[in-house]
Amino acid sequence: MEKRAGETAGWKRGSEKAKAELQRLKPLGFRADYVVAKATTHKDSRALTHDLTPRPFASPLQIRILRTGRTLALGKVTANQPQRLPGSVNLNRPLQRPRLRRAITAKYIFWAVVLCALVVPVLGLAEIKQGAVFDQDVQAFAISQDNHVVYAVERMKRIKKLIVEHDDFWVGDVDGKKRKIIDGDKFTPVPFSPDEEPSDPGDSKHPPLPHQHSYQVDTLTWSPDSKRIVVKMDTSELAQPRGSIVQQLDEQQTVRPNTILYLMDADGREISISGSKTATLSDAFNAAWLADGQTLVYLSKTDGGLSQINALRPADGKKRVLFEGFTFAAVAWDTKRNQAFAVEQNTRLVGAPKIMQLDLVAERVTELGSVEEYAGFLTVAPSAKKIAYFKDGDTLEVRDVVGKAKPVVVRVAIGEFQWARDEQHILLKRGQPQQSNNLVWVGVYNGTFEPFFHGLEFHSFAIAPDGETVGVTEPGKRALVMYRLQ
Repeated sequence: MEKRAGETAGWKRGSEKAKAELQRLKPLGFRADYVVAKATTHKDSRALTHDLTPRPFASPLQIRILRTGRTLALGKVTANQPQRLPGSVNLNRPLQRPRLRRAITAKYIFWAVVLCALVVPVLGLAEIKQGAVFDQDVQAFAISQDNHVVYAVERMKRIKKLIVEHDDFWVGDVDGKKRKIIDGDKFTPVPFSPDEEPSDPGDSKHPPLPHQHSYQVDTLTWSPDSKRIVVKMDTSELAQPRGSIVQQLDEQQTVRPNTILYLMDADGREISISGSKTATLSDAFNAAWLADGQTLVYLSKTDGGLSQINALRPADGKKRVLFEGFTFAAVAWDTKRNQAFAVEQNTRLVGAPKIMQLDLVAERVTELGSVEEYAGFLTVAPSAKKIAYFKDGDTLEVRDVVGKAKPVVVRVAIGEFQWARDEQHILLKRGQPQQSNNLVWVGVYNGTFEPFFHGLEFHSFAIAPDGETVGVTEPGKRALVMYRLQ
């Protein structure tokens, strides 16, 4: 009786142990049936195997139910594992599952990658929506505070052997409505002096040609109140071939090239300058209107190759130099707050360039710090609480205007950029401004890089003042396309 009771107890212990081992498989979602038998001989003690099916990927796992005497144990069968004799099985060895885990993990990773590949592009597309398209050859454009767009369209024409350019001016909005405000055929920003020599003296059979001026629009800038525009353009007088035979081989000759500023209102009417015969300023660039809409600030070159800041009120014609004695390597305007940020440099003194905050009304200067190097593209954030610039060809430096926090350094190739509305990202076009390239959103503080609109290349771009629209011109014909940021 005692012997029978001992055998029954051993059988129960083996059965409980087998059940415990199978319980370990439940978190993996296995389904299995017990096979419990009483072995009486060595021959009957051969291994019995069952295929257990895990979920959710239906990968079969072979589990061997071993019967040794009146006890049960579980062991995983693998291709390289020999079948053990019942008497040689280690009943205390835990169930091994590393290969199962690797298989399931690999499948999870596979499906995760597939999901990301399908979902991420859709998420990217959801952030940008194409808006208005101005299918014209746009040379330059600017977006105002009230989301109007002024742009110049190339217009070329031939007069005998001369090819002149007279760009048209248009105003539209981000929804696609547009109207022409200046017809290039009827517009000449530089008046002709009556005592000037004609471009072609002519002969008895052919009367002389009048002076022919050509202009190409480079930049356009709105006033903060969206009522006035300043146009920077490159102009030149074109003359018919003259001089020696070698000189006459040219199709045309360009004389007196110049860079000028032209002032007009939002309807294309010129803003005259009191005491001047023209609505233009010569040898001037990088201009902007102050918040009053009546004062123009702009740069002019100095003898040392740097720049000085000038101010002009067209209504009274008064012109003066601001910040007398200071010269600047770069200036970035924040005219709606009547201020600017500049890199001050003096050719007569030895020292590192300095970052300056300039009050354009009170002519007050605040030094923000020194820079070891300056490579270009000084830009002000929309809140004017941050500025950024390229220190060298692959280092962007970001500074807080208030406080003494250490500048943030971002490793990225040099190029023109503008701030996003959140001021955590910039939109960057690497390379030369005149060359087409793709646009990239660069995370200033997290170092992320995300291509804009599938990484397509664009010639130029601008973010609207409200940060909700990005305007781009396409390579080639330079059609202007507006994209809404969702």
